[in-house]
Amino acid sequence: MITLILPEGLSPERYHALAQRLVGKLGGSTLARAAESKGSRSFVLLSEIEGASPEMAAVLNDSTWTLTLPVSANLGADKLTASAQSVAGGREVHVEIPPNYRAE
Repeated sequence: MITLILPEGLSPERYHALAQRLVGKLGGSTLARAAESKGSRSFVLLSEIEGASPEMAAVLNDSTWTLTLPVSANLGADKLTASAQSVAGGREVHVEIPPNYRAE
């Protein structure tokens, strides 16, 4: 799991659109199956979840505008950052990678 810090000052609609693009770019097919039950969004809002987040789901924290999602373990930190910043509106996205994340 990694956390993406989205740029400040966007409207909720623009945050949601950016999160959708980031999940599509970084999440791959693993998240597509989890998204089927949520309609057209490929993420869930933290405010909509009771208790812990669903495993293998991208979660958009709608109070801090951070996106947490599982990614393939074979992507290094530089590739993750480059991919996140390459999506439309993602130039200012920052990637937080936990110390236990290991790229192969």
